[in-house]
Amino acid sequence: MLENIRRFPDMLLWQPEVEGEVPEYSGGRIAIAGMGGSAAAADFFYDWTGKDVRVVRGYDLPPFLSGDDFFVAISYSGNTEETLSAYSQAVDRGMRGFVITTGGKLGEMAARDGYAVLKVPQGYHPREAFGYLLKALVYGARLSGIAGAEDYAEFERAARSIARFQPELDGMDSPTYETASEIYRRVPLIYADSSVFSVALRWKNQINENANAAAFAMPFPEHNHNEIEGFDHPEFLDTKFWIVFLRTDYDHPRVSLRMDLTEEILRDYVLGSRNVRARGESKLEQMLYLVWFGDFVSYWLSVEYGEDPYRIDRIKTLKGKLSGV
Repeated sequence: MLENIRRFPDMLLWQPEVEGEVPEYSGGRIAIAGMGGSAAAADFFYDWTGKDVRVVRGYDLPPFLSGDDFFVAISYSGNTEETLSAYSQAVDRGMRGFVITTGGKLGEMAARDGYAVLKVPQGYHPREAFGYLLKALVYGARLSGIAGAEDYAEFERAARSIARFQPELDGMDSPTYETASEIYRRVPLIYADSSVFSVALRWKNQINENANAAAFAMPFPEHNHNEIEGFDHPEFLDTKFWIVFLRTDYDHPRVSLRMDLTEEILRDYVLGSRNVRARGESKLEQMLYLVWFGDFVSYWLSVEYGEDPYRIDRIKTLKGKLSGV
């Protein structure tokens, strides 16, 4: 897995194979269905572009979506049952769009229904293929007209540019390893501005799956209206909680202030905190930097715990039980 984390910029510069013709986007809402690592690409795309995107994490499409709207299904395996259900509803409603997958049932259904398929490389875990899935989504958005030429050019520039950060992010003398060491045997609370919350959620999910460890994420300023009061009980929280603030140059000024004040207010209620400051010349590049930073952190944390980052026993057990019902 470490080698694939290192290859993140290369994945972002790869170009997917397209089977069929991606339809032109003619307006309306954009629904992107996916779960887990597949949905992470949709979350990121929304935060970056600000397009009118609804990320669907479930079996059913919202009732207000119709044939006038655009649909994208992302399932790395092609067999995610929630995404297959949403896809079938999109077809029944006459929604046009495309799918992103390695194949599976989704690939078969798309071929049957005349949906374009953007193929991504096989042999990865979905979370590990995030770079491929994100690039496929951006590429499909460009082909359909959801994203313009300037958006696509910005993405290509950012993908090339972040490669320069690998020497500082990689290795056991890096800030990523230092961060992993800080949250080892602790519960990380990962906070970010709501405009880039996809990155914090990516951190949480990567730590959950790669290190088999607990982690929680919350956007700002929502945090200041509820979670900030949840640090009194149980009494052992101040020996286990470690806050990670993900900061970008594009955070709302009041959010930056809120994070500073929150760190000060909660200092005596947690074991410690760290601010991870994004680097890069644009919001997109800074988001990609933070994603890459978090992927390294999750891997080093798996090393510290002695975990196999590919072990997902409970997910497999649950899928096995579901298949029998």
